[in-house]
Amino acid sequence: MVFMNKGYDSAGTREIAQRAGVNVALISRYFGSKEGLFTQAIPPTLTLAPLIEGPMEDFGARVAGHFVHKNLEGEYDPTLALIRAASSKDAVHVLKKTLDEQFTKPLAARLQGENKFERAALIGSFLAGFDFTARVVGVKTTENSDKSAVETLVAKILQDLVDG
Repeated sequence: MVFMNKGYDSAGTREIAQRAGVNVALISRYFGSKEGLFTQAIPPTLTLAPLIEGPMEDFGARVAGHFVHKNLEGEYDPTLALIRAASSKDAVHVLKKTLDEQFTKPLAARLQGENKFERAALIGSFLAGFDFTARVVGVKTTENSDKSAVETLVAKILQDLVDG
């Protein structure tokens, strides 16, 4: 939760150890460093595979529904931890590796046609930007509580990238 709430740079190993109820020396012993702890704690908890699985014909609608209606307020969210780590020069390579291995490459393998990797990377970039602006910055994507118009637009953009 500390990485998620504070970001990588502001998360201190003493606070993490205290919240875990362990001695701070155990972080060094088992993970080597804060970066080692981050690498072992955050990327493995991402659940990106379910977004990629399923028929590609409804990828846009399936993923748009997930992101538009996502509400993890108060819950642990590894995506938020990664987004907040993006500004850290120490953690950004972990973020890049995680997204490449857990999203971009597996999605590209499921796409048909030309520029598969580029389209998969654009899908990831679009979703990260959408998630960041909505949940971190707090930009509202609707003027009212009806999210169906946004969901339809997001689904179309995603499906167009999937279909090439």
